[in-house]
Amino acid sequence: MKFKLLLLLICITSTKLFSQPYGKQGTKDLPKVEFLLTDGSKADGFFVGFTYPNGTYPAFFDKDNIYNFIYKKTKSSEDEKFGADEVKSVKIYDEYGDVTNEINRLDMKYVDKDGKVSDKKKRSFQPLLYDGKIQIYGSNIKMCSTAICNYGYSQLYIRNAKDDFAVMPVDYDKLGLFAGSLYDKMVEAFRYAGRDCPEFQKYMNTFEAKLQDKDFKKALNTKFKDIRKQAFDEGKKNKLGHNATQDLLGDYMLQAYLEFYGGIIKEYEKNCPY
Repeated sequence: MKFKLLLLLICITSTKLFSQPYGKQGTKDLPKVEFLLTDGSKADGFFVGFTYPNGTYPAFFDKDNIYNFIYKKTKSSEDEKFGADEVKSVKIYDEYGDVTNEINRLDMKYVDKDGKVSDKKKRSFQPLLYDGKIQIYGSNIKMCSTAICNYGYSQLYIRNAKDDFAVMPVDYDKLGLFAGSLYDKMVEAFRYAGRDCPEFQKYMNTFEAKLQDKDFKKALNTKFKDIRKQAFDEGKKNKLGHNATQDLLGDYMLQAYLEFYGGIIKEYEKNCPY
């Protein structure tokens, strides 16, 4: 799978939740940016950062994860901004003109408690991690105090390339409330993303049965435990320190989730010539 560097990381403290900005930089270091706006027009300039919601649980989760994108038309000009409702996607370039990050606005659907796919009344801006017939978007969540950050979880979203919305395999706003139905909701999300392909639906029936197998679930849980151990062992060996080790853990966990979701998507791409 094609794995891309994450741009968005969300930090969570014990009382407040907030997203981490792109980074405070000198004007000479600002990367070039291109905005695709919802009216179909484009605008370019130099990327400064974004503003984001602050708040306490659970009201935080009712908000879009970005409010405004901040940019400059020239490196020496004043900051300007686009509201999140004006932006469809953002591409950030390096000095060679190559895209280093692409952030897309995701209008989302989720699987409700009855197993039905419903509209999520919020948007999430996420980097594109895998570009195929079914795309994967996502980033990591970190839990931070003043100086210490811990990896929380990886949030991934899937979108059929023909759709104008994404589906949440996991409703991250209610992550601790439905552990028992986690796999069921993930299966329904993939079924919906690949709803146009009967052969994929057959595969998902087989995959769902596989998820009920105790040995399979045990092996899956062991895999993720081993990933955590690997990150901690490497952090200790290389004297990375706590925060850097947690970042490494996040990278490894996200890669593992990408591979897990990617295996399902490859079945769609193999069996669905649409």
